[in-house]
Amino acid sequence: MTADSEATGWSGPTRRTILRALGAGATLAGVGAAGSSAQSAEPWTVVALPDTQFYAEDKTSYPRDQAEWIAAARDEENIAYVSHLGDVVEHGDDEAEWEHMSDSLAPLDGTVPYSTLPGNHDWASLGDRTSSIENYQQYFGPSRHEGEGYFGGAGPDDLNTYQLFSAGGYDFLHLALEWEVPGEIDDPSTALGWAQSVLEQYPDRPTIVTTHSYLRDYPQRRTLQVQEDNGIGTEGQTVWEKLIAPNSQVFMVLCGHWHRDDGEAHQVSSNDDGEEVYELLSDFQNRSNGGYGLLRQVQFQPGEGGSEDDPDRIQVYTYSPSTDEFLEDADSEFGFDLDFDARFGSASDGPLAGDADGDGDVDSDDVDAIQRSIAGEDVDINTEAADVDDDGDVDIGDAIRARNISEEGQ
Repeated sequence: MTADSEATGWSGPTRRTILRALGAGATLAGVGAAGSSAQSAEPWTVVALPDTQFYAEDKTSYPRDQAEWIAAARDEENIAYVSHLGDVVEHGDDEAEWEHMSDSLAPLDGTVPYSTLPGNHDWASLGDRTSSIENYQQYFGPSRHEGEGYFGGAGPDDLNTYQLFSAGGYDFLHLALEWEVPGEIDDPSTALGWAQSVLEQYPDRPTIVTTHSYLRDYPQRRTLQVQEDNGIGTEGQTVWEKLIAPNSQVFMVLCGHWHRDDGEAHQVSSNDDGEEVYELLSDFQNRSNGGYGLLRQVQFQPGEGGSEDDPDRIQVYTYSPSTDEFLEDADSEFGFDLDFDARFGSASDGPLAGDADGDGDVDSDDVDAIQRSIAGEDVDINTEAADVDDDGDVDIGDAIRARNISEEGQ
C-alpha cells in the first residue's frame, strides 16, 4: 500500500517441457502441438495475491482462505503458479504479523510453485530500505522454498528470486523483484542487474515479472518517481525502459501497491521489438475489509481468442474465496487475445524435458541416467532433454527436477 505522495506518472521458439509444473505436483494440461496452440488444450491459471498487509495486521482469515482455495482448486483450475505482489505485512518490525502470514500461506508449501517479494511495508521502517528486512528474509526467504524443483535462485540480499515452471506445454521463467527494484542494469551485483542476468541465462523462456510498485491506477501510468525515503530504487518507467522493453521474452508484468482510485489498472504496451506486454495492477487493501480476500486469476485459454489471427486468450478474473464472489466490472474482468504459437513458437518444439533416455516418458530410468552422467559414467543420454532447467548444463538440479516430474507422472 502507498500514500498518495507521488506526483502523477519473444522472440523465437522456446524449448518445451512436459505438461506439469516442475517439482510442484500440479497437473497441468498442455497447449496443443503444431498449428493453433490449442484446439486440444485445457486452460491453465496464474494466481496473483495482492497486498495482504491489512490481513496480517488484523490477523484475519482472508489470506488463509486464499491459500486453502488455491490448494483445493489447483487441479480443477490448473493453477500453475502463484505470485504474491508484495506488502506481505503492514508493519515489517512486528513478528506476530509475519507469523500470521507464514501460517496463512503454509497450504501453498509443497503444493504449487509460488513466490513472494518485499513491498515497502515489509522493511522494519516503512519505506526505508536502510532499515532491517530480516523478518522477511527469515519467514519468506529462499529457505522457505528449499528443495522445491521450481525454485531457481535468489539475487542480492535474498530479496529477489526467480522460479521455473511449466504449463500448457511451455517452459516459463518468473522473476519476483523487490519494491522499486534498485541498482543498475549492467551491474549484476545489484537487484536490477541481477534480474537482467537471469533473463540472459534463460533467453528462450517466456517470462512473467512481478514487482511491487510499477503501474498506477490513477493516473493510470507507470510510476515516475522513487518513493523510498533515501531515493534508493528505480521507478516503474525506468524499469520498463531498462528491463522490460528490451527483453522481448517478458510478456507480462504483475504489480500491486497503488490504490488511489480502485486499486485496479491494466494496459497493453509494445516493447522494443513491437511485441505486446500485458501490465496488470491489483491492490484491494483500501477497500472495505481489505477487499475481502480478493485475488486475481490470470487464465490462459488456448483456442478461445476472438479471431483466426489471435486464436488464444488471456482472461483475467477477480475473485474472493472468502465470499465466493467475482467482480465483473471492466477493471476486474477483462482479457487479451493473442496467438500463442506466433508469440512463443509451437508447443511441440524440442524434446520432452527430463526424457534423458528418449523413450517418450519421464521415469526413474531417466533420473538414474542423469545421475550416472553427472557422475561421469559412460551413459548415452539426450543432453538437451536432460537439461531440464535449460541453463546449458546437466547437473544435480536437473536430476531433482526430473525426479519431481517422474513422481508427478506416477
